[in-house]
Amino acid sequence: MKQLSRQERIPGYLYALDGLRAISLILIVMFHTFQQSWIFYNLKLTKTFTLFNFEIFQRYGYVAIDSFFVLSGFCLFYPIARDMFGESKFSGWKQFFIKRARRIYPSYIIILIATALIPTLAQTTYNASNAVDVIKQLAAHLLFIHNFNSKTIMGMAPTAWTLAVEVQFYIVFPLLCIPFRKKPVITCAAMAVFSLALRLILIAKINLNSQIIQAITPTYFDVFGFGMLAAYFVVYTRNKVKNISETRLFMTIISALCLFISVCFIYWLKAAKFPQGFNSDIYFRFLYRGIFAASIAGFIYTACFSYEWWEKKIWGNRFFVFLSSISYTVFLWHQNIYIYLKRMNIPYSSQNPVTNDRPAMEGLTFICLAASLIIGVIVTKYIEGPIVKYGFIGCIKNITRKFTSSNNSKTISK
Repeated sequence: MKQLSRQERIPGYLYALDGLRAISLILIVMFHTFQQSWIFYNLKLTKTFTLFNFEIFQRYGYVAIDSFFVLSGFCLFYPIARDMFGESKFSGWKQFFIKRARRIYPSYIIILIATALIPTLAQTTYNASNAVDVIKQLAAHLLFIHNFNSKTIMGMAPTAWTLAVEVQFYIVFPLLCIPFRKKPVITCAAMAVFSLALRLILIAKINLNSQIIQAITPTYFDVFGFGMLAAYFVVYTRNKVKNISETRLFMTIISALCLFISVCFIYWLKAAKFPQGFNSDIYFRFLYRGIFAASIAGFIYTACFSYEWWEKKIWGNRFFVFLSSISYTVFLWHQNIYIYLKRMNIPYSSQNPVTNDRPAMEGLTFICLAASLIIGVIVTKYIEGPIVKYGFIGCIKNITRKFTSSNNSKTISK
């Protein structure tokens, strides 16, 4: 008898989420690859004909940060939306925060310990022999307040500023759910107006640290809000709209159109002329991220009611499902591994700067990607997965039980 996959065992599994999460991770990794190696990749059919140039996605792959936040908003509100329409019972806020802690902390703590013990893994060097400095870094990261200070925001795990934004949003999420349950569209609109107004105020202060200014949690309320709204309408449509299956062609077309708009947005970033004093990254993050986030939310909603081949075969293929399952750990680790390899001159290069040595940079990229995937699989399967399933205490009990049983077996055999 064929064993069903996790996706097949869960009724109403949303395959589009796996695909979007996988694509978002790929874009982020492409962006950081460009940052570290300054190598552009293209797909050539002949020496003179290039089928596809990846440069634009390497330069502007950072936009996928917002698709991650849209996904987060969707996944956070989805169980609440299901509760609203009687599909399942919401487990309560205590369980909500417990599940979030189980999901976030395992991989996160591991990378913090690793960078504390091996400072060359960290983006910004700090005095590893100074206990006070190390404790300050660890405390700021463990409390998810490292995005408030320029010395800590990139101190240990350069991608972890997104976790600070994420966790800080968790704190206000229960409060936002009160009006969102009653008036989801109006509440989402209010979140969007608030975020945009705040960004307009902040953008006037161009003397603020660019790293700090991109990591202010309330400026992402619209991005999270669009994800929440998509979750609400997925469940609403499933329960209230009759004959929704008859709209599969329309939904598939709109889903593809939303992706097209997202790609067009990236090309617009390349072509747009920004005011003096701003680069595309800051200007995008403060004024126009809502356009990209809305198109991603639109893709999620329509893909959930599209043709099966579009949702399951394209976006729910095995590779995307696999990459999605380890995406969190890979996202946390890959940038630190890049940094470590460059500092340790692995693979060896006599060039200075090393980015002039393309073969060495390509070797570095291969090693980084391979190491990130291996760490992602190991940490997800043997640490994060069990903790998510059994909890921190439950895992300790299981390990103790196995250890005790093993010792008893050895005693009996003697």
